[in-house]
This record gives sequence, structure tokens and C-alpha cells, in this order.
Amino acid sequence: MKPQHITKLQEKGFRMTQARSSIINLLENTDHPLTASSIHKILKRIGVTTNITTVYREIEFLLKERIIEKIPLLDNELHYEITGRAHHHHLFCTSCSSIKDIVLQSEQGLLEEVHDVSSYDITRHSLAFFGTCPDCK
Repeated sequence: MKPQHITKLQEKGFRMTQARSSIINLLENTDHPLTASSIHKILKRIGVTTNITTVYREIEFLLKERIIEKIPLLDNELHYEITGRAHHHHLFCTSCSSIKDIVLQSEQGLLEEVHDVSSYDITRHSLAFFGTCPDCK
């Protein structure tokens, strides 16, 4: 079955190059955000021949088409993940730089508290947690 994001681009008349479809497939099947350099390394490892410039160009295209989104973390590199995933946040290991997704069951209470303290109507938010993962302890 063809990933929905590939179908969406094809319906808009965009060509589906090997690099483009490989990046989309990779991000659709990865459970954490990836940097451009990690996307390039993984593609190379699985036999997709492309250069880092092409990866950056495809990332810009996919951002413009809202297929992927930027995930800013405090490690001086932008990370990317596919859009449309269930709402989640990220855990970042400051030792090994691994990233894991986390879903918070108590999130609604936090949003209500932010509203109560600030009177802001919260329309969207992003949380990232930084610490040491179990493997690095």
C-alpha cells in the first residue's frame, strides 16, 4: 500500500523521485524525529544513492508541502518528522542524543493550568524533555 503522503503529492502532480519517496517512507516508518544528516546516513545504509544537498532540497520541498514538520530541539540541529502523527512530545538524551516520543496522559491539566495562569487561549504547544536515558545512566 502506498503511503498517504506519496499519494497526496502524486495527486497534486508532483514527480515522485527515489530520494523523495525514500525520505517520506523513512519518516513515516520512524518513531522519532530525524536530522537531515541522519536521514542521509540511513538512506545510504539502505542503498538509496543520494547526496546531502538533495536531502536538504527534498526536506525544504516536503516542508513547503506540509508533508513533514520541523522539530526544534536544543542540540543545534533541526529534526524532522512526518505530519499527521498522533499528538506527542519528545524526550532527548543529553548524553547520547537519542530521541524518544512520549504521550502525556495528564497534558490537558497542564494546558488548563497555563490558561488559568496566563489567560491565553492555547491553540498549539510543544514540549521537549531533556535528561539522561536509561542506557546512559
